[in-house]
Amino acid sequence: MLLELLLHLVTPVPRSLRRMGLLHESIALWSRGARRRRDWRPHEAHCHDVVRQAVAAVAHRRKAVVLGSGLVRDVPFSDLVETFDEVILVDAVHLPFVRARMALHPKVRLLTRDLTGLADWLAGKTQDRADPLADLVGDAAVDFVVSANVLSQLPLAVETFLERNPARAASLPPDIADRTIADHLADLARFPGAVCLLTDVEMREENRRGEVVERLDLMRGHDLPSPLASWDWTVAPFGEIERDKRYVHRVHGSWRSGEPAPAGGRHVQAPGGAS
Repeated sequence: MLLELLLHLVTPVPRSLRRMGLLHESIALWSRGARRRRDWRPHEAHCHDVVRQAVAAVAHRRKAVVLGSGLVRDVPFSDLVETFDEVILVDAVHLPFVRARMALHPKVRLLTRDLTGLADWLAGKTQDRADPLADLVGDAAVDFVVSANVLSQLPLAVETFLERNPARAASLPPDIADRTIADHLADLARFPGAVCLLTDVEMREENRRGEVVERLDLMRGHDLPSPLASWDWTVAPFGEIERDKRYVHRVHGSWRSGEPAPAGGRHVQAPGGAS
């Protein structure tokens, strides 16, 4: 608890992103991940396998970009550093121990970025969404991009702000949170290189009899292409949140090569439905 408080005090985060609850959520993720490290290992291993398969199809290996890098546990970090000339980790929050670890790697660069593109709009500084990835999309040396389990989280940050600021919420489009999913998928589709998408798509609440008590569509009605890999991730086992309930997420992994499909060969549909 004291360490969590200290992280709140010492982690550099722009005020607009703090107001979206992103620092709190980042620390909460770190805390739960530390408690559930063993439970989360299979999920992380699946994520690493998908990223490795996607990287294997990349022809050029100059820059790799990780969107939603977080604790840098959902990607095979060592592989990326060994494979690419530069690895760019992009997230709204980089906790101090992540910064310290990355300082040891001269090939790694950290970017603090609001991936929703909405922070200034929510704050009343602009009248539309900013383009959070314009510089990276325009960088011809970016050969590989992975969206690392951030897609389903984007609406939550916006909803946190709206709940805390009801007066401001009344003046914004009612679907402003839900549209962050389509916006992020569109952002990914703009990259000409290889793109890998890791995302949880459904949450199941289960009781001890193995019955599904409730299902929640984490994509909020947005369609994704058929995954090339999928698995269950026990985010919160029995006792973590409730004694007799556990929360299991269904995770999808997909990628596109960024290269034209060979004649007669298999064409991999791009994450987000672009092809």
